[in-house]
Amino acid sequence: MPRYLAAAPAQAEGIPVTLDADNTATGQPFRVPSGQRLIAVVNNGSWQEALDVTFPESLERIMCRCRDGVWRELALYLLPEERAAEISDGRRATMAGDPVEEPARRPRR
Repeated sequence: MPRYLAAAPAQAEGIPVTLDADNTATGQPFRVPSGQRLIAVVNNGSWQEALDVTFPESLERIMCRCRDGVWRELALYLLPEERAAEISDGRRATMAGDPVEEPARRPRR
């Protein structure tokens, strides 16, 4: 399961990454430079999440969910490992960056 990060700092501080035709056409995974983490910021139009997708399986899973329409947009960023650890918070945020309340859990029967 990927690590969740704060979306606003990931977008503000990350280096934008685009997958080129070589990666998608050949199926070769994007090579993440040593000491960096690949962060995907996805949104559904109402709220957004930032996930660490450094491992190719995690990136493919997110890209598949985008193709399936779960996410409207996907942006990729590189962040230093230390900074990614600092902004790990596991929370969703609105498109404006405000925290999203977690849905109430149903009581177990």
